[in-house]
Amino acid sequence: MVTPCAMIVKIFRASASFKAITYNFDKIAKGQATLMKVSGFGALRQLHEVRPEDYRNYLEAQSGLNRNVRLPQFHAMISAPDHSFDKDKLAKLAGKWLDLMGYKDQPYLLVHHRDTDQSHVHMVSTRVSREGKKIDSAFEHRRAIVGLNKLLQKDEAHQAQIDASRVLQYQCSTKAQVLLLLEGMGYHIHEKDGQFLLHKFGRQLFAISGQRMEERLASYVPDKQRATQLKAIFRKYQAVFNAAPERATVSLSGGRTLQTNVYRSDLGDFLKESFGIDLIFHASGDKPPYGYTIIDHTQQRVFKGSEVLKLAEMINPALGVTSSVKGTMEESPDNRPDHSPLTYFRPYLSNDIDDQQIHGPRRRRQKKARSNTR
Repeated sequence: MVTPCAMIVKIFRASASFKAITYNFDKIAKGQATLMKVSGFGALRQLHEVRPEDYRNYLEAQSGLNRNVRLPQFHAMISAPDHSFDKDKLAKLAGKWLDLMGYKDQPYLLVHHRDTDQSHVHMVSTRVSREGKKIDSAFEHRRAIVGLNKLLQKDEAHQAQIDASRVLQYQCSTKAQVLLLLEGMGYHIHEKDGQFLLHKFGRQLFAISGQRMEERLASYVPDKQRATQLKAIFRKYQAVFNAAPERATVSLSGGRTLQTNVYRSDLGDFLKESFGIDLIFHASGDKPPYGYTIIDHTQQRVFKGSEVLKLAEMINPALGVTSSVKGTMEESPDNRPDHSPLTYFRPYLSNDIDDQQIHGPRRRRQKKARSNTR
């Protein structure tokens, strides 16, 4: 089915103190994390037993070589989509990434966490070198992503071109539907001078001409037969799975959960897993969803939800008239077409947990409803 979201790298806000040491060793004490690597701590290797405060004192001492660096703590994380990624490989990747970021000769700790849905490694170091110089932090966040992609052997611009071509193979009736597909793949779209500029990793990667967009939309042909098939599928399984949309949640450390601004449903989860059909719900602010879009990856087609089944009727079958559909083949999970879907993910799956804890409230305050229609 749909490929999970890619790895995420996150640099946390710099700090005057090394609270990340306490945070990570608390996780280790609770059995939720493992110390994977200790590098560059020199004299501490002579100690029979090294305590967390020894690491902290060492980092503070080296940071004291440059008092102009007021926020010396460097704390970052690389997160894999799930726990299938080997923790040793993840730690090795984190070490290579630190090398690219200028921390090869720095004292640092690598700690693997397993307390959330995503396997992730935290990195803690100081921004001050042994010579008292500040480690280069110019364009740090952009370099972080570029560096990770380099290690993963990803050509970002080439991948953006491939993604755009695949999206434009889908049958879409509106420009907003095309943009929805691209946004679902993690791109930010800016329309300028008759072009649609695809931005990701802090820079423009590709541009779709307005002419190419218009030509693709002009080739759209409605597929009423497929819409009828989808309606039959929805009707069949809405009696089994709850179709009411609810806010998705992500798992936090300590067994906690965080509610997101993205909606999902049990029926939607089943359709995605079994039929390659994504249901994307549209809501404004804190109000319940007012509509939805259907992304049929197996047929490479996007429908307005109302073209198949009104949202109210999907949530409450009693509002519609259930009738058998003749002359159409109803799919089952075993006989759907074999077609590779887009590497498409819902936004809530791409947000790493620590990022949600830090920036979630701000994002909710700034949430704005889209003015375009799907």
